[in-house]
Amino acid sequence: MKAGAGKRLASGGVERYHQGLTTNRFIAKPFFEPTQEELRFLPEGPRVLQQHPRGPGLLGWVAIQHAADQTVGSLNVLELASGKNESVALPGRPGFFAETTRPGVWLVGMERRLVLCDLATGKVEETGIVVTDDERVIINDGLAVEGGVLFGTKHLGFELPIAGLYFFESATGTVHQVLDGQVCSNGKWLTRDATGATLIDIDSQPKTIVRYRLDTEFKEVGEHWLVAEPASLPGFPDGLRPAPDGRGVVVAFFNPEAVADGRAQQISEDGEVLAEWVLPGSPRVTCPEFVEMNGQVKIVFTTAVEGMPEETRRIAPGAGHLYIADTPFKRVPAPPPLVQI
Repeated sequence: MKAGAGKRLASGGVERYHQGLTTNRFIAKPFFEPTQEELRFLPEGPRVLQQHPRGPGLLGWVAIQHAADQTVGSLNVLELASGKNESVALPGRPGFFAETTRPGVWLVGMERRLVLCDLATGKVEETGIVVTDDERVIINDGLAVEGGVLFGTKHLGFELPIAGLYFFESATGTVHQVLDGQVCSNGKWLTRDATGATLIDIDSQPKTIVRYRLDTEFKEVGEHWLVAEPASLPGFPDGLRPAPDGRGVVVAFFNPEAVADGRAQQISEDGEVLAEWVLPGSPRVTCPEFVEMNGQVKIVFTTAVEGMPEETRRIAPGAGHLYIADTPFKRVPAPPPLVQI
């Protein structure tokens, strides 16, 4: 089943966006500049850490790939107050991490398998769980949910619909496919109810943000429809987080054009743009995360250099930096659950 195959809803926010969104418009500023070029190539997946041995006030993130010609990346822990970052090199490309019930040990989707990494030692422990043998795809973004992890894969050439969405069930240590026919399964958010679950999932290449109804075991896909028309979006949708006020999601947009500034938007479930963040000097925005600092709810964005020609880098000096901005929200969203291992 391909994303976006169902009912298309009208995108109420499109006209407002093109007219110039003035209400709830925020300007982000650089927050952390990696000193190593390899850490600027493809930062993704920032998460406020819940039980790191060093305590609170830490942000975990992945450097998926260290350069265009490399197939390795790293896990990173940024101290929000001081800006100090610690990096753990990996023998492959990490698409996501999820904190587990073992403090300081993360479940990582690396290449085409799931591994465990002890941040204190850098040791990688194989789980024996291989998602796919297809070398044309690797694991991408993931979300810890009750009972396991929902995560996607992406086609390395960003062209073929041979990727998909998977569910890792922690109790059984098994993986099954939830959706197929995707090119680049990216940001996602899940809410459960008495009869099943609602999933908002991004497939970046067709620029689709789709809402799905799933059964309780994530084995049956029901009604699904577009949250917003792809043509209305200011770039390729990448990572997302739930809006703290319960009104839709905040989506980061990766813009490959020769432009200086990046964007993220809060989009309601009927497509209305409720808020917008502008990132001066960094157009390839990959993922947002909400943090609480000094009693205020802020939003942090990872941004990337990936694929950026030198002429664009000259007008986008913040590419690869982490940015921070104000928000209209009063609280941060509930954190994802810890993965039982």
